[in-house]
Amino acid sequence: MQLPTRILGLCAVLLLTARAVAATALDPVLSLEGLWGMKADDFQSATAPQRLPFRWNSTARDSARAAGADLTLLGLPLVELIARFDAGKLAQLTAVLYARGDAGEIAREDFEALLRRSFTALDEFTKVKFTARGKDATSAVKAEGAYWKTAQAHYLLEYSFTREVKSRGVPFRAEFIRLEVSPPQNAAGLLSTATNTPRTKFSGALHLQRDAASGDVWIGDVPMVDQGEKGYCVVASAERVMRFYGSDVDQNELAQIANTATGGGTSPQAMYEALKKLSNRLRVKVRDLERTDVRDYLKLIAEYNRAAKKAGAPPIPDMGSTLDLGVMYRAMQAGVLKEVRTRNKADLGKFFREVQGEIDKGVPLLWSVQLGMFPERGVPQSGGGHMRLIIGYNAKAQEILFSDSWGAGHERKRMPADVAWTITTGLLTIEPL
Repeated sequence: MQLPTRILGLCAVLLLTARAVAATALDPVLSLEGLWGMKADDFQSATAPQRLPFRWNSTARDSARAAGADLTLLGLPLVELIARFDAGKLAQLTAVLYARGDAGEIAREDFEALLRRSFTALDEFTKVKFTARGKDATSAVKAEGAYWKTAQAHYLLEYSFTREVKSRGVPFRAEFIRLEVSPPQNAAGLLSTATNTPRTKFSGALHLQRDAASGDVWIGDVPMVDQGEKGYCVVASAERVMRFYGSDVDQNELAQIANTATGGGTSPQAMYEALKKLSNRLRVKVRDLERTDVRDYLKLIAEYNRAAKKAGAPPIPDMGSTLDLGVMYRAMQAGVLKEVRTRNKADLGKFFREVQGEIDKGVPLLWSVQLGMFPERGVPQSGGGHMRLIIGYNAKAQEILFSDSWGAGHERKRMPADVAWTITTGLLTIEPL
């Protein structure tokens, strides 16, 4: 077992241990009367008196999330428990028992020990013996799994890890352990959960909403995913799009295939390349509409410094042979950068037309930006690279409508198109085949 540092592995193990000591048990959720017939109001009414810490992910109330460092389920450590609703009724509970992005890296023996505990806990709770499912050939990572079938519910335990390959210097890495709980009639879903083919062919026009008075055009039903405190904006955004198309791929799977750093952070290009490789299995096509490479950044620095000199603003300092985007953007004045980026009206026009074209097809755009250049209210990230979704536009007001993967309050926001283009570093789409 190889870890980046000894401290990182120790902290992860301590976290798993501490969370199991004096935690809030969410077991009562599994025993709620009429669980699978519950509407959103029923679920809220049933969980509130027990002080179960669920929060709606959005005003649509199609999912609720309980998360924290002191939660358990069936005596097991719990990263988060998500209640998902379909057609207004509770359709699935997703319990993440371990996720690398939340709990840090753990040793192989600790991962295997937690997995054994999970099997034992489910055997005891369901009072039935599990059935091995093996690998799911349709999922993003071919997660391994086993399921338990009872008259009340079906339980699917899925887990994944990166195998050690000594010849290539690849160490073992635990990825995730999650439990999917669904109504008993969903037996077929247990055999293929990570990527379920949508029941009907995708029709983007059915998802568009228009407000004639304001001019807003937007996709109104992109599911919200709360990435939590980890830097998973890229994979969380990709999960939202995949769920929009009817696939149950989650951010932990996507973090594994894109090799997201444990502390957070995914290269949009790595996400693009990973999705391209899996496009046939996931039944999607990926298109790179805008990309900023090293040559583009060097050109931007030269143009910015010329404009800064005219404006009497400090230039970007010479960084030698290393291009540090953090240093570059912190040295920039927003007004000067905006003047440089929007000087060519053709580029701005192309950006807005790309947004209009994709939204009119009902396709959300994964939008890479640089935060901190312009003030944004209620944004938990003060600066640096970030990915969000463009979900609409307003041609009359020349605005784009967007959404961040930070839960309730971030469903639909707006920004002038010229400001949006100024902070843009990339734009790509995922579309169903």
